[in-house]
Amino acid sequence: MKLKRKAIISIMLVIAMLLPLSLPAFAAKAEQTKPLQFRSDGSFTIMQITDSQDTQWPSPNMLTLIQKALDASKPDLVVFTGDQFKSYDSDFFGSNVRWKVEQALYFIINPVVKRGIPFAVAFGNHDRELGVSLEDQVKILQKYKGCMVVDEGPSISGCGNYNLPILSSDGTRTAFNLYLLDSNQEKVLPDQIAWYISKSNELKAANNGIPVPSIEFQHILAYNDDLVSAFAAQGDVMASFYGHGHYYSNTFTRDGIDFVATPAATFNDFGPGMDRGVRVIKLNENDTSAYQSNVLTFVGLLGENPITDLRYKLFTLGELDGDPMTVTLSVLSGIGKALSYLGSTAHGNIGVIFTALLEFFGADAG
Repeated sequence: MKLKRKAIISIMLVIAMLLPLSLPAFAAKAEQTKPLQFRSDGSFTIMQITDSQDTQWPSPNMLTLIQKALDASKPDLVVFTGDQFKSYDSDFFGSNVRWKVEQALYFIINPVVKRGIPFAVAFGNHDRELGVSLEDQVKILQKYKGCMVVDEGPSISGCGNYNLPILSSDGTRTAFNLYLLDSNQEKVLPDQIAWYISKSNELKAANNGIPVPSIEFQHILAYNDDLVSAFAAQGDVMASFYGHGHYYSNTFTRDGIDFVATPAATFNDFGPGMDRGVRVIKLNENDTSAYQSNVLTFVGLLGENPITDLRYKLFTLGELDGDPMTVTLSVLSGIGKALSYLGSTAHGNIGVIFTALLEFFGADAG
């Protein structure tokens, strides 16, 4: 059953890859340097995607989650916070691992590129288990238009410790700042903390001695006391956003700093059922002392209906486990209900039906 399912997914994803793109996937590095900036209405929206954790043939559910969330939130920046890959999946065994890594990244990055949205990346524990170094992954990412990922080099532990200033709407000053840190399997190390403090002081000095309001992203919860103490002492980081736990979407506060968990986007590993999702963070230039945040879930974006139920069953790890006869009857029943629902809601519109079928298999109709 698993092999047949992967074969079907692979065929449909190849078709999706051949669909015409509204923007070229790659661009010269010179096109990727436009700074982030608050909109004229003072708003700035970030979408955080964490633990996509899949392979070169990803679940259509994960792809559709990303696509629908992008279209619903219309972010100014997308931040991937680690475990982009399911490194221990058999799909990554054998040869051509670099190609597989490139393909896996293509599927999660391309919907962002198509919509003309810049993106940043922090790395997780599974991203460093592939035989393709994080530094090489940075080079792959930097081929994409809108990539804002920086490799600071060997002088700092890990890979991908950098900051992204957000300019005021008039472009005259740094109104907000984003930090991205490599959590190095389990925690941020002392030299990374020293880098953060130095960068924080640099931004503060350029802002007339006032700390620049900031938020921070990394893969694993920043539980190490030295980093939390540094955040509190510098007085700039108001919140740290992380993933890794897959199930969690809670917030707790320590030393005046919010620590915000985001659930996994993967459907090829464990997760919180149909509440897998992404996080949307809203900033406002007129009040940079606060932020707003919510999770967009798979079921919330696609709705509770027979099509959502069927695709969840077909394209989510473990949902087809069990007695073959029982599973087959359940799938056939689900197909019947989904087709009936599609027929009743499409009202005979062939375009609607065709689009629904493409989206079912992860094709990007956004």
